[in-house]
Amino acid sequence: MPIQVDRESQREHVTSLAAGLVAQEGVAALTFRRVAEAAGSSTAIVSTYFTDKRDLLLSTFRAAASRTTVRFEAAIDAGGSLQDCLEAWLPLDADRLTDWRVILAFWGVAVTDPELAAVQDGHVGRARARVERLLRAERGVRPDSGSWPPPELAQQIVALMLGIALQAVFEPAVASSSQAALPQRALLADGLTRLTQR
Repeated sequence: MPIQVDRESQREHVTSLAAGLVAQEGVAALTFRRVAEAAGSSTAIVSTYFTDKRDLLLSTFRAAASRTTVRFEAAIDAGGSLQDCLEAWLPLDADRLTDWRVILAFWGVAVTDPELAAVQDGHVGRARARVERLLRAERGVRPDSGSWPPPELAQQIVALMLGIALQAVFEPAVASSSQAALPQRALLADGLTRLTQR
């Protein structure tokens, strides 16, 4: 009897290995051969699930972006404040730092590729919508109310988050230490205060 393979689980495994390569060495390291080596297998483990490097990169980005979304939504479901939910997006530990490195590496490719740029734009647009929804919930404003929050507020908060994450990624000694959360949380708290109390 043939061995049953969980296709989705195997794809997740491959994108996880790919994320590790991209986070450590950049997009140039993302080859079928390198991912197969990381898996201790032949390139068939990659080519069975991905058509080419672009497909693998896009899937790896989507997996990293999805994990950031899952963390944010889990914080909402746990009744977290705006600060708590936004902290769930930040690279406060090794796994989140890996995801942010993948996201930033993807940006480097997407900046010259309209199709990939549209994927990134969609991801940011959904992030803004989540922040806007959370802002309304915190103020007790109905979703169909057009009065609050101002349209630019969610965009400014997402820009704040992206800036803090970017800074943390480029300060790897800080981002990988147990103290990483302190400056990121302080920057977020200060930024939120300035943006929401105007």
